[in-house]
Amino acid sequence: MPAEKQKPQENPISTRRALGLLLSQLGTHAALSFGRKIAGFGISPPHFGMLRWIYANGGKNQRELASHLGIVPSRLVVLLDELQAKGLIARARSLKDRRSQHLQLTRKGTQLLEKVERIATAHDEDLGSSLTEAERETLIELCAKLAAHRDLTPDGHPGYGKRLATSRSNHKLSNQSKRE
Repeated sequence: MPAEKQKPQENPISTRRALGLLLSQLGTHAALSFGRKIAGFGISPPHFGMLRWIYANGGKNQRELASHLGIVPSRLVVLLDELQAKGLIARARSLKDRRSQHLQLTRKGTQLLEKVERIATAHDEDLGSSLTEAERETLIELCAKLAAHRDLTPDGHPGYGKRLATSRSNHKLSNQSKRE
């Protein structure tokens, strides 16, 4: 076929801003930045989310927490063991079902949660600092709508399913780059 009769090929590479990429960039930035801010407390963002849930739902069991966060029970146990070893939570066997463990924050856990909540509030304000209050509320509503459409749990996070080794690897890489 002569060259002049061929249809021009469409460019499959988009030059427009992609929603997924922007959300991923912002989410990664927000998570890593918050993780650095609370690292000195010896907890990670998943730990913080669990402490918040336990505070709001004290006395509920591990299965309910695993279901709410969308995390496999074996992964949850590891995270809860870490919180318990730090003296931040207590587990108590149910009197009705000895297989069930009810969760409570300890005094130390409550005090830590209060400190980290203040950091989280400041972090949230910083993330939205370039927006007006109306823009911020609109963004929150739109993100909540996107999340709900995909049946994402409001307090859950895909990061709950990953082992903290990822953050430890990032910590090693960060330390290496500081030395260079």
